[in-house]
Order: sequence, then structure tokens, then C-alpha cells
Amino acid sequence: MTQDIHELSNWLESHKGERLLIRKNELSTGLQQIFDIDQVTLNLTHISVVENDSNIDDYIPSQELILHGEGSIKSAEGMKDLPQNAYEIPIYGKVVTTKDQNGNGLKLETEKAIYEIFPH
Repeated sequence: MTQDIHELSNWLESHKGERLLIRKNELSTGLQQIFDIDQVTLNLTHISVVENDSNIDDYIPSQELILHGEGSIKSAEGMKDLPQNAYEIPIYGKVVTTKDQNGNGLKLETEKAIYEIFPH
């Protein structure tokens, strides 16, 4: 696990039992332009990291950070329950984490998306 993933895991561990707001800004392939935004609220109960050692192509991430807990996702049809009470963050390539300006939230940047996570 890279240092940034370790920092993210520690930050998330310190927020277990809290309600989190997660904004995912998905990037266009090969571009740094946002083409899709998801918003999730999640009552974080625990986290897990899945290692994908048999990565045979670029569609399967080398790691996945899974946030467990009840939550909902905002969609065009309104709020929907999270499937399987989990939210997955696939980890592709280089990962950078930074704290927000107020020090309350954390931003995670991967090659395919930018995640902003805040206590809510």
C-alpha cells in the first residue's frame, strides 16, 4: 500500500461511526476533464482493502478501498440505497491525498477520478 493510501485508511479509520459525504468526480479517459459527478452519504462502520494481484488489464484496479456501512447515492431519480451497504474506491496508478482547506475533509486523486470525503 502506498503512503497516500495508508494516510487515507488512517483518516477513514478515525471517522468510523460517523456519517460521511463522498463526492466522486469521474475524469474523461486520457483527459483531466470531469464528465460525471456522484454524491454519496455513508454511515461508515469499517473499511477494507482488496488487493488484486492478478491484474490482467487496465480495467481491473490493483487495489480497492471498500467503505462499509448504510448509505445512499444521489441519482437523477432521487436518493437510492447503496447496493450491498458498501462503496468501492478503485485505486488505479498514482494516488495523491490532500486535506481540504478547513482540515475537516480529505481529497483523493487517482488516474480515473477525484474523491472528496467530508464528515457530514
